[in-house]
Amino acid sequence: MSRAGDGCRSSFEALVQRHRGGLLARFRKLGLDHGAAEDCVQDTLLRVHRASAAYEARAPFGAFLMRLARNVHIDWCRRQKLRRGTPASLDAAADLAGRDLPPELLDLREALARLPARWRKVVELSVHQGLSQAEVAERLGIPLGTVKSRMHHALRKLRGMLDD
Repeated sequence: MSRAGDGCRSSFEALVQRHRGGLLARFRKLGLDHGAAEDCVQDTLLRVHRASAAYEARAPFGAFLMRLARNVHIDWCRRQKLRRGTPASLDAAADLAGRDLPPELLDLREALARLPARWRKVVELSVHQGLSQAEVAERLGIPLGTVKSRMHHALRKLRGMLDD
């Protein structure tokens, strides 16, 4: 990444080749169709390119890349929500698609339904509607620390349910 930041085109091309497939798989696992996933990969790599000159290796590059990918996905979800004018949730997506969701999303939907309501609401607002944790806290009228705690517990419980 530091060589790419210095303008070395072949270094940036190597980054693209190394991480493109993993990014595509990540976006597909998040439920995006192939075209949307490709768009998000492209946007993520564009952000990597823009950040390459100022990049400082304080953490592993993979963590930096995944943070950019997460932000791209959040932005994509927000754009979709604005285009449809409805919340971007699994239930809304299922209704639009005639409940023809991939099995892994059906499993996730079932696992979300089994969460306590206070945890599920935090996940829905944060992940499905793309709100920041501060925005979730404001919307629910609870402290930021409570949002973080509920998200932590919800994700831990979801991982356990989905691993089973």
